[in-house]
Formats: sequence, structure tokens, C-alpha cells
Amino acid sequence: MYKKIITICILVFWGIGVNAKDFPICKDYYSINEGEKEQKEKFLEKVLKSDPQNVECMLKLASVYLRTGKVSQGFDLITAAYKLKPKFVKNAKISKILDLALRMSSLRQRANETKDYKVWNELANTYFDIGIFKEAAIAYEKSLELNPNQSYKKILLAICYGNLNQYDKASKVLKEVLKEQNNNFYANYYYAKLLKNEFDDRRWVEYMKTARKLIDTKLARFNNEQEREYIKEDIESELQD
Repeated sequence: MYKKIITICILVFWGIGVNAKDFPICKDYYSINEGEKEQKEKFLEKVLKSDPQNVECMLKLASVYLRTGKVSQGFDLITAAYKLKPKFVKNAKISKILDLALRMSSLRQRANETKDYKVWNELANTYFDIGIFKEAAIAYEKSLELNPNQSYKKILLAICYGNLNQYDKASKVLKEVLKEQNNNFYANYYYAKLLKNEFDDRRWVEYMKTARKLIDTKLARFNNEQEREYIKEDIESELQD
């Protein structure tokens, strides 16, 4: 429901696998059927446990991690492999996301070291913008642990939960924001969408009408006028149904 509101560029990892010829050391890996991702993951992890600098298998495991939603682990492996054999990694197909992997791993390391909520927000915002909502949610949670007084980040966390089908969590966060700021435009708008689309709760009308009242005030801030008009049209469309 939220993807209709926010324009995102989603990374598609299916096109960044690694050619068989890139992995002469991981020959046994190719005897595993394509659909058996868990078996592949365990096999590669076992290889790396005994041979932790096997760059070929590091990249292959990174590809498996990315395909199964373990994005941070995948990025960390790509980064570690690059430090060992930069030329090899640059020539692999997975190099298409090398710059992103290096940046995200560096950000996460800096966030863990500094305990700075702003760094966690930078990490979360980047994951959010490319549609990796699981990792974005984890980073927003870390940021809010360090600084709970961030209503807009709470709303972004709720949107992450919504995209992960964790609607009860999304509802809890939005209600928390509304308790603190009952005239928060985004909290009213997204809570109305959540109540209508996921809980079939008629109270959504009340919150959507509040959002309509707030949209032309200073309490509703948008990136540009086009975004304001889009959401305004959506509100009117919802209330006319």
C-alpha cells in the first residue's frame, strides 16, 4: 500500500549472480540444484570456515545472501572480498553493486563505532530509498534507540513495517506518533491508509479527514509541489469511495 505513495528504485539482485567461470575453486557448488539456496548457503559457509580467504566463494555466498534477503551480510562479504582481491572483484558480475556495497558496509561500521543516530539515519535512508525495507527498519530502530525524539523517522519505520507486512508493528508506531502529535499530517495519512487497507477499520475516515485538513498547512511538508498534489488527489479519491 505504501509503495504507491513513495517512488523508490528497487535493486534487483537476480541479475548480479556470478558466472561459473569466476569460481574455479567452488566447483562442488555447481552440483547443488539451483533452487536449493539453503543448501548452497551452508555449503559455501562451510568452505569459508576452513578457507576464510577464498574470494571466489565469498562472492558466491554474497550473491546467495543477497538473493535471500540477507543484504548487510552480502554487502560485508563483497567488501571483505574486495579488500583481499580488488581486481578480481571488479571483474566479477557482482561488481555492478560494488560501490553500493562498499558504501553501506562503511556506513554500518561507522554507525556501530560512533553510536551516532545521524549515521544510522543515513544508513536507513539509503536502504529505504532503494526499497530494502528490512535493513532500513533495523537501522531506523537503532537510530530511535539512540534518539527517540524523531517523529518523522518513526513514520518511515512504520512504512518499512508496512512493506514487510508487519502491520501490527506499523500500527503501534503510528499510534505512538499520534499520541505525541495528533496533528501530525503523515501519521494521520498513513494510519488512515493502514486502517482501511489492512484492518478494514471504519475509523480510517476520521484520520483521512484530519489529513485533508492538514495538507495545506505548514504541518505538512513535501519535497515538492508535485508530491503534495499527488497525495492531495489520493486523499480526495479515498474519501469519495
